Amino acid sequence: MKSGWPFVRLGEVCEVTPGYAFKSQDWSHAGIPVVKIKNIAGDGTVDLNDVDCIPPTLFSRKLGRFELRDGDIIIAMTGATAGKAGRVRTSRSILLNQRVARLRPNDVDAAFFWALVGSKDYERIFFRLADGAAQPNMSSSQIEGVLIPCPPITVQRRIGSILRAYDDLIEVNRRRIAVLEEMARRLFEEWFVHFRFPGYQADIPRGRLPSGWIWSTLGELASEVRDAVLPSDVSPDTPYVGLEHLPRRSTTLGEWGNVDEVTSTKLKFRPGDILFGKIRPYFHKVVWAPCDGISSSDAIVIRARSDDLTAIVLSVASSDAFVAHAVQTSNGTKMPRANWPVLVKYPVPLPPLELREKFSDYVLNGVQLAATLQAANRRLVASRDLLLPRLISGELSVTAAERELERAA
Repeated sequence: MKSGWPFVRLGEVCEVTPGYAFKSQDWSHAGIPVVKIKNIAGDGTVDLNDVDCIPPTLFSRKLGRFELRDGDIIIAMTGATAGKAGRVRTSRSILLNQRVARLRPNDVDAAFFWALVGSKDYERIFFRLADGAAQPNMSSSQIEGVLIPCPPITVQRRIGSILRAYDDLIEVNRRRIAVLEEMARRLFEEWFVHFRFPGYQADIPRGRLPSGWIWSTLGELASEVRDAVLPSDVSPDTPYVGLEHLPRRSTTLGEWGNVDEVTSTKLKFRPGDILFGKIRPYFHKVVWAPCDGISSSDAIVIRARSDDLTAIVLSVASSDAFVAHAVQTSNGTKMPRANWPVLVKYPVPLPPLELREKFSDYVLNGVQLAATLQAANRRLVASRDLLLPRLISGELSVTAAERELERAA
């Protein structure tokens, strides 16, 4: 990365601390969360939805050294994702596992520093440090030796302020998306589990359905679409969605790849389809497709049989109960796969058309708004990520960057 600013070793402005090597017998299903490589998401966040824990009784002064706090940066030190960084955004007490390093800046503006080490340029720099053909690895001393541009602290703070403003806009949208998804989950639970829908008269006894409702199955409401296509046969700007792009426990698709990155046969999908990650279904990867694209065959492309059923199918397929069923009925041990011929038999209570349409309006309006917010975030992320290289190269002045932010906001 070219710069008119002086360079310093990362270790001169940052404390690098590798995580703790917990023992296999330490793990539990509840307690103090421990962040692993798998929790570093592709968008620079740290995903705490699927996190392993240790019992609180194991916490000691020794482990306090590996505690994470809000704003800490972590970076994968091993494997195919070595160099990928994430930033902790929580006030919860959490710990750091081995093969992940914590970067805690001291003599540098935190927002400026995060923009550097969290960038794609530095992800590639870190990855190239990792040695070992079978399993790339990098050490904390290698991380400390990486050079970063270091402008005067006043310039860092101005740049950091701009970047923080972008991050704040992105975070507001993320929170709005999370609220919309939670509202949809609760609405589904109220209407389809507890049967407390508009106009209900009384609580329904367990195992019974309200008047006008019938039992159906997922296979009667939706079908699997296997519209195979070669990447070379579609437009170069067609989005490609692999399992790595599907978020965990979120129905909003936030990122995708390019068709030119893949070669083997893929599956077409269209707006409104549901992509269900069938490899290791316990990862809970289920999204609503906001656009046309092609998908990895490791996902099931599910299409509702009519528009009024889309919201119900999405709500069922993304529910904890259905994902648990997919896990229990999956084939294989090392890499279990969800079994569509079994999933089609999953029972679904089906309300009358009027209620279906009401539910569809409520849910799909939220789903589409979430997709719009996610699209806005993609634009904000692209603008933010282009900003720092332009500032460092001298192509853009800090004053001009501040004007760009005003337009983006």
